[in-house]
Amino acid sequence: MSDPVESQTRCSCKIGRNIDRYDLVGLNDDLRHRRNEKNESLRALADYINKRILEAAIADAETDLTNVAYGAVSTDDALSAVYETLTSDDAPADREARVRKRFEQHGIDLERIESDWVTHPTVRSHLNDCLHIDTTRQTRITAETARNTIEWARTRCGRVVEQTIARLVSADIVAIRDVEVSVLIQITCSECGTTYRFGELLEDGSCACYADEQTESTTH
Repeated sequence: MSDPVESQTRCSCKIGRNIDRYDLVGLNDDLRHRRNEKNESLRALADYINKRILEAAIADAETDLTNVAYGAVSTDDALSAVYETLTSDDAPADREARVRKRFEQHGIDLERIESDWVTHPTVRSHLNDCLHIDTTRQTRITAETARNTIEWARTRCGRVVEQTIARLVSADIVAIRDVEVSVLIQITCSECGTTYRFGELLEDGSCACYADEQTESTTH
């Protein structure tokens, strides 16, 4: 018998579909509690949902999580260890390759699981549109927070490439000893064609378009 609260808030968004697909009973109530009572961030809620999906998928495969995670002594520890290995920028690529191999050996479709994982914008939409929870927060971006966000994205992109190469090596598709991946972020104005690195754009404060406009205004 389905949970009455869950029935009232059933929806067709990605999280709603995952609730049905993985039988995540009580997830919406958990999200309400974690957001309203514990004031958890959208990213924290996304991680919570993704761990629930991972746990449910492994349970459906009748596999003990401690058999998937190396060195874990409990199911909770194993879940956190596996999720961190698959998502953390700091996780060694060879460890991720071993974990993925373990999933393959247990017949678990990890790529399908990862495709069902959600991001914080998806969580925001679910909370706002499906659960009618206001997620509005007054935030002010600064040059420093923007720099940190872009550096995180650049590092994450490099890690994804590095981990993909490690998987290719593990599958004997390519052979390479040491891998160094470099990711360069460039911002180009489609109007004037000027290209900047992010730090340069911050330092200049505008592209050549605005510099030309200012020059024209001072000459008239």
